[in-house]
Amino acid sequence: MSQENVEIVERMYAAFASGEAATALSYFDPEVAVDATHRVDGRVGRGYEELGAILAEWMSTWDEWRQEVEEIRDLDDSVLVIETQRGLGKGSGAEWEGRFGMLYEMRRGKITRWTIFDDPRKALDAVGLSE
Repeated sequence: MSQENVEIVERMYAAFASGEAATALSYFDPEVAVDATHRVDGRVGRGYEELGAILAEWMSTWDEWRQEVEEIRDLDDSVLVIETQRGLGKGSGAEWEGRFGMLYEMRRGKITRWTIFDDPRKALDAVGLSE
Protein backbone atom coordinates (compact mmCIF):
# COMPACT_ATOMS: atom_id res chain seq x y z
CA MET A 1 0.00 0.00 0.00
CA SER A 2 2.81 2.46 0.75
CA GLN A 3 4.11 2.63 -2.85
CA GLU A 4 0.54 3.30 -3.91
CA ASN A 5 0.46 6.22 -1.44
CA VAL A 6 3.64 7.68 -2.95
CA GLU A 7 2.11 7.39 -6.43
CA ILE A 8 -1.07 9.15 -5.27
CA VAL A 9 0.95 12.07 -3.88
CA GLU A 10 3.05 12.21 -7.06
CA ARG A 11 -0.11 12.33 -9.20
CA MET A 12 -1.56 15.06 -6.98
CA TYR A 13 1.61 17.17 -7.42
CA ALA A 14 1.57 16.60 -11.19
CA ALA A 15 -2.07 17.67 -11.44
CA PHE A 16 -1.45 20.78 -9.35
CA ALA A 17 1.63 21.71 -11.42
CA SER A 18 -0.32 21.44 -14.67
CA GLY A 19 -3.15 23.62 -13.37
CA GLU A 20 -5.67 20.80 -12.94
CA ALA A 21 -7.02 21.93 -9.57
CA ALA A 22 -10.06 19.63 -9.61
CA THR A 23 -7.90 16.60 -10.35
CA ALA A 24 -5.41 17.58 -7.63
CA LEU A 25 -8.30 18.01 -5.18
CA SER A 26 -9.65 14.55 -6.02
CA TYR A 27 -6.66 12.95 -4.26
CA PHE A 28 -7.78 14.45 -0.93
CA ASP A 29 -10.50 13.03 1.29
CA PRO A 30 -13.53 15.38 1.36
CA GLU A 31 -12.98 15.81 5.13
CA VAL A 32 -9.20 16.32 4.86
CA ALA A 33 -7.57 18.05 7.84
CA VAL A 34 -5.06 20.72 6.86
CA ASP A 35 -2.59 21.75 9.56
CA ALA A 36 -0.56 24.79 8.56
CA THR A 37 0.14 25.88 12.15
CA HIS A 38 3.83 25.07 11.74
CA ARG A 39 4.09 28.10 9.44
CA VAL A 40 4.27 31.61 10.82
CA ASP A 41 0.97 32.56 9.16
CA GLY A 42 -0.60 29.13 9.42
CA ARG A 43 -3.91 27.83 10.64
CA VAL A 44 -5.98 24.65 10.73
CA GLY A 45 -8.82 23.77 8.39
CA ARG A 46 -11.03 20.81 7.53
CA GLY A 47 -12.63 19.82 4.25
CA TYR A 48 -12.36 20.94 0.65
CA GLU A 49 -13.56 24.48 1.36
CA GLU A 50 -10.89 25.16 3.99
CA LEU A 51 -8.22 23.43 1.92
CA GLY A 52 -9.11 25.71 -0.99
CA ALA A 53 -9.11 28.80 1.25
CA ILE A 54 -5.69 28.01 2.73
CA LEU A 55 -4.22 27.40 -0.73
CA ALA A 56 -5.87 30.54 -2.14
CA GLU A 57 -4.44 32.67 0.68
CA TRP A 58 -0.95 31.35 -0.01
CA MET A 59 -1.16 31.60 -3.79
CA SER A 60 -2.58 35.14 -3.69
CA THR A 61 0.70 36.28 -2.13
CA TRP A 62 2.61 35.72 -5.37
CA ASP A 63 2.72 37.18 -8.87
CA GLU A 64 4.81 34.15 -9.84
CA TRP A 65 5.22 30.95 -7.87
CA ARG A 66 6.69 27.49 -8.44
CA GLN A 67 7.70 24.47 -6.41
CA GLU A 68 10.35 21.85 -6.85
CA VAL A 69 10.03 18.46 -5.17
CA GLU A 70 13.43 17.48 -3.82
CA GLU A 71 12.56 14.22 -2.13
CA ILE A 72 9.64 11.92 -1.43
CA ARG A 73 9.84 9.49 1.47
CA ASP A 74 7.54 6.52 1.84
CA LEU A 75 6.46 6.24 5.48
CA ASP A 76 3.92 3.42 5.02
CA ASP A 77 0.64 5.20 5.91
CA SER A 78 2.18 8.63 5.29
CA VAL A 79 4.26 10.31 2.61
CA LEU A 80 6.81 13.02 3.39
CA VAL A 81 7.71 15.49 0.66
CA ILE A 82 10.64 17.89 0.95
CA GLU A 83 10.26 20.75 -1.47
CA THR A 84 11.55 24.20 -2.31
CA GLN A 85 9.13 26.94 -3.26
CA ARG A 86 10.08 30.14 -5.05
CA GLY A 87 8.02 33.20 -5.76
CA LEU A 88 7.86 36.86 -6.65
CA GLY A 89 5.85 38.87 -4.14
CA LYS A 90 2.58 40.26 -5.47
CA GLY A 91 3.07 43.91 -6.25
CA SER A 92 6.58 44.13 -4.74
CA GLY A 93 8.28 41.71 -7.12
CA ALA A 94 10.52 40.69 -4.20
CA GLU A 95 12.14 37.30 -4.78
CA TRP A 96 11.51 34.67 -2.14
CA GLU A 97 12.63 31.07 -1.61
CA GLY A 98 11.69 28.64 1.14
CA ARG A 99 12.06 24.95 1.89
CA PHE A 100 9.14 23.03 3.31
CA GLY A 101 8.28 19.61 4.64
CA MET A 102 4.84 18.35 3.62
CA LEU A 103 3.45 15.37 5.48
CA TYR A 104 0.52 13.61 3.82
CA GLU A 105 -1.31 11.05 5.94
CA MET A 106 -3.18 8.48 3.86
CA ARG A 107 -6.15 6.19 4.30
CA ARG A 108 -7.92 4.10 1.66
CA GLY A 109 -6.17 5.82 -1.23
CA LYS A 110 -6.92 9.40 -0.13
CA ILE A 111 -4.96 12.12 1.65
CA THR A 112 -6.75 12.50 5.00
CA ARG A 113 -4.36 14.94 6.69
CA TRP A 114 -1.86 17.41 5.27
CA THR A 115 0.61 18.97 7.69
CA ILE A 116 2.74 21.82 6.35
CA PHE A 117 6.08 22.47 8.02
CA ASP A 118 8.01 25.66 7.25
CA ASP A 119 11.28 23.81 7.80
CA PRO A 120 11.99 20.29 6.49
CA ARG A 121 13.89 19.46 9.69
CA LYS A 122 10.70 20.01 11.73
CA ALA A 123 8.86 17.60 9.45
CA LEU A 124 11.61 15.01 9.73
CA ASP A 125 11.66 15.39 13.54
CA ALA A 126 7.87 14.96 13.63
CA VAL A 127 8.17 11.53 11.99
CA GLY A 128 11.33 10.49 13.85
CA LEU A 129 13.75 10.88 10.93
CA SER A 130 16.74 13.06 10.10
CA GLU A 131 18.20 14.49 6.90
